[in-house]
Amino acid sequence: MNYFDEYTGSIVSSRSLHGGDINEVYHIKADRGDFVVKTNKKKYPGMFQSEAHGLNALRSEGLPVPDVIAVSESAILMPYYPPGKPDMAKAGRQLARLHSTQHETAGLEKDNYIGYIPQINTPAASYADFYRVHRLEAQLNLLRLSVDERKKWDSLLNRIPEFTAHLQKTSLIHGDLWSGNLYHAQLGPLFIDPAAYRGDPLADLAFTELFGGFGSAFYSAYREVLSVSAAYTEVKSFYQIYPLLVHANLFGGGYYQSAIAAAKKYM
Repeated sequence: MNYFDEYTGSIVSSRSLHGGDINEVYHIKADRGDFVVKTNKKKYPGMFQSEAHGLNALRSEGLPVPDVIAVSESAILMPYYPPGKPDMAKAGRQLARLHSTQHETAGLEKDNYIGYIPQINTPAASYADFYRVHRLEAQLNLLRLSVDERKKWDSLLNRIPEFTAHLQKTSLIHGDLWSGNLYHAQLGPLFIDPAAYRGDPLADLAFTELFGGFGSAFYSAYREVLSVSAAYTEVKSFYQIYPLLVHANLFGGGYYQSAIAAAKKYM
């Protein structure tokens, strides 16, 4: 199973780790240390290269993420970080510092994935246009809705410039920030499995609140470093539509109805 023996040496032992619904993840003990290998037999083109690119981009702007030792079309190799106690306040400050760095454009230099769904990140000067075409419309098109059902979304899509008017410049964001993608290591919080791009920091915050939230210490510490736009109360549900549509495409079930429910106040 060793995809990277030139880096690890011979494997002594391996065990499966929780890796979500898409990839297989292993903790391997080897001659040269402890490592994590993430692999996928379905071979989504460029998945691990784009993950490495996102991790490196986030690291370059100060967010603590796993180091990338090696990457191939079928796997990615990272160090193994022993688990530790949660420090949500530290995680909140770290995310706020990431969001404090501003950029002129939306998107990213490399496309990536959210789950196993491709995300187009072609850089754009207009964040509103980027978010409409490459986020909401992309997911709606994958759902293959009836003509009448699809028309329900037009009023919301046409109002995107209104919902994003507060954003003067973009920031690099994690892009898939639910609790399972914040790993509590002995060395401190590590943000894992990104779907990174330059966008609205409020989209990251809205995502954190979608599936249970990160706790008051996280949000209080975030606000100590970076003030949250007054627009957040109004656009939080708007920014939760995208991950709900992603979940509808990945898992089906009631996620589409949840997306409709979030969207109703804007339609």
